[in-house]
Amino acid sequence: MSMTAKRVVVVGWDGATFDIIQPLLAKGRMPHLAALLARGVHGPLCSTVPPVTPVAWTSFATGASPGRHGIFDALTLDPASHEVRFVSAALRRLPPIWRVLSDRGRPAGALNVPVTWPPDTVDGFVIPGMFTPTHIEDFTYPPEIRTEIEAKFGICRESPMLDPDPVKYLDNLLAGVDTRCELTLWLMARRPLDYFCSVFMESDRVQHFFWGYRDPAHPRHAELGQAIEAVYERLDAALGRIVAAAGDETAVAIVSDHGAGPLTRSIFLNKWLIDNGLLLLTGDLGATLAGHRPPSFLRRLVAVTARAVLPKAVLEGRRRARSVAHARINNLFSTIVDWQHSACVSEGIAGGIFFNPAVVSQAERPALVARLKEGLLGIVDPDTGAHPFMAVLSREELYHGEAVASAPDVVTLCGPGYQVLVPHEIALYEQGAPTGLFAGHKWSGRHEQYGVFALAGPGVAAGVTLTDAQMPDVTPTLLYALGEAATEHMDGRVLVQAFTADTLAARPVAGPVAATGGSGPGATDDAGTAAMAEELSDLGYM
Repeated sequence: MSMTAKRVVVVGWDGATFDIIQPLLAKGRMPHLAALLARGVHGPLCSTVPPVTPVAWTSFATGASPGRHGIFDALTLDPASHEVRFVSAALRRLPPIWRVLSDRGRPAGALNVPVTWPPDTVDGFVIPGMFTPTHIEDFTYPPEIRTEIEAKFGICRESPMLDPDPVKYLDNLLAGVDTRCELTLWLMARRPLDYFCSVFMESDRVQHFFWGYRDPAHPRHAELGQAIEAVYERLDAALGRIVAAAGDETAVAIVSDHGAGPLTRSIFLNKWLIDNGLLLLTGDLGATLAGHRPPSFLRRLVAVTARAVLPKAVLEGRRRARSVAHARINNLFSTIVDWQHSACVSEGIAGGIFFNPAVVSQAERPALVARLKEGLLGIVDPDTGAHPFMAVLSREELYHGEAVASAPDVVTLCGPGYQVLVPHEIALYEQGAPTGLFAGHKWSGRHEQYGVFALAGPGVAAGVTLTDAQMPDVTPTLLYALGEAATEHMDGRVLVQAFTADTLAARPVAGPVAATGGSGPGATDDAGTAAMAEELSDLGYM
């Protein structure tokens, strides 16, 4: 058997965790994954900091850490205009693996990988995932592949829409796995590629919304306590079909961008900044955020019907109007910040703190960092006795690379069970502005630091457990499996323990080579970026 894979197929399970997988494996409930692990390597995969979807999947795609690729959160805060916007691939500073391989003459494709819109031009295809506005007409590459897909599988959507009935939502998620599997198999048969990555988002969605049902005390535990496991089992069935279609000469990888665990409390970080005189507002927080909520579940259901009967031009006008409204929600908090006197503000979904350069000079930055560390790490939740923050780090401590200056000045990491409440969530989740520092949260599951990595195929060792894999390591490792070298921009490493001694002897790990082509896919679209708020809200992500 060859020690070099002819092809690589990556199956992404967003948010998958061994905390769920291992008990299922022990009970024989994920037989296809068990077979893959038996003939390959696997281990926990350390995510990025913060362990959020756009940051981690971009590190996966580029083989680089955030300080190099330039994506640090789902949202960015413009220091000059103070505008809050969603990230897109236009902000990515480095090329993804499918573009690297395509530039080397090896056809490659990506399906449903987050933050891949606008798509790269490749010999193959890019069908973007999360953070893609679906009202954009030509959001795939090549553009015509969208028509082919939607003729067979319906509207391209990264995961099923949220339903107010949890039973129906679970059914939607299970059906979503099946549809993604069928689309993946169709694309594999349509044109065999040297590299293909397909990401399933349902594992993340089910954990955010159903983790609380695992608690035996939950009133619907008997009915929905196994919702997460049901989705994992459906993912396993899909994996079996994908592995069978891939063939023996293909290396198959399982990748998750982060793990998952329970979420019980949220902390309104900006409230602490306000109470400590670091953030001043020009308007009333509660009044500003009230009355600016997105469509209710009932209105969303009506909207689904409207899409089926209204003319396209009318729907387009409605979409753009809602896009503007949702973009405004993202910026409601920013509009009442006193930018002439505030030292810092927290924005984004991961608890990053941005310093205000109009108030904080370079010389004053170290003192403010020290003050934030001491103050935030000293917070104790009076209801639980726990510290909501387990780490507070400056961007210089955390990141390296050309993009560090674009990162939040300070990054916070929450302790178990906690998550920072983001300003726009107050409006989007219809919960009202908290009067204190702590509040509940719409979700019952949150992201954790360790996801999943597994690899099996030609040249790969069997039955080996990896102990120190990190997100940027995945792509250099997959390139090595294909007999290709990493590029100079990648700071991830080849996981040599994943391969047999014979493979490493026959093919010593080569040094990095220069990447060809540019870094990003090109300019973004302002209306499209604004529309992401609507899409992500309808999907239940925010």
